[in-house]
Amino acid sequence: MNFRFAAGVLGALFSLFSAGFAQGQVVLYDPASRESGPVRSESDERFVKDRLAPKAREIWSGDKHCDSSNLNVIGSADGSFTRAGASQQAVVYEYCQTGNGFAYNGIAVVERGRVVTHFAVEGGWNFGVSRVPDLNQNGRDEIAIETGGGMHQGYTGSSVTVLELTDATAKELGVFLVYTNECETAVADKYCDRSYRLTAAPGPKPAFFRQKYLNRGTEEKPRWVASGKPAAAKPIGDLSTKYELIK
Repeated sequence: MNFRFAAGVLGALFSLFSAGFAQGQVVLYDPASRESGPVRSESDERFVKDRLAPKAREIWSGDKHCDSSNLNVIGSADGSFTRAGASQQAVVYEYCQTGNGFAYNGIAVVERGRVVTHFAVEGGWNFGVSRVPDLNQNGRDEIAIETGGGMHQGYTGSSVTVLELTDATAKELGVFLVYTNECETAVADKYCDRSYRLTAAPGPKPAFFRQKYLNRGTEEKPRWVASGKPAAAKPIGDLSTKYELIK
């Protein structure tokens, strides 16, 4: 994955999905956080290859160029995702890449070795997953998935999807831009590293906020500096992402 921001932004991305609170808000993404890397294990790898990939193969069997030979486990997170009080694990994996910034992905929830729910998703290149502590206060945790996409004319970006899962459904609470190198006022052949600290205020209808940061360092050693005042975070428009239940 030869993204322009790989050496810079991804070096600070994934301690981001913190379960900590700042003034009552959950921090979902912070470009200034120190890197911790995706969370995954050998047991995750085995479980995906042995239990999840064979089922996903039935969904995408019509694509001869996609045989799961480059299967990649993105990460996992512990929480209570489909049932309050449950001890579960959410797993996100990439079945195969289908183009520049595009992939067939899988999302599953596992409890005591049993697959509780499993979805096939045609989306982008995912970089990690983390637990989000019950934003809508229904007793169940959500997950946050960070996704990068595209290298079109040198421009690239990434987003965070906040997702609530049940045994049979996957519901997006919002998809939010968290990084782009495209300038706010488009100028040919000019790049502007811009990121956002994303937070959420829990409630029956969670409210999302963002603080803009600008990179005053380099790609290799970014130095994120806050710019302007915090504001409401507007979700990215309808992406028509489909979550197909794998039975």
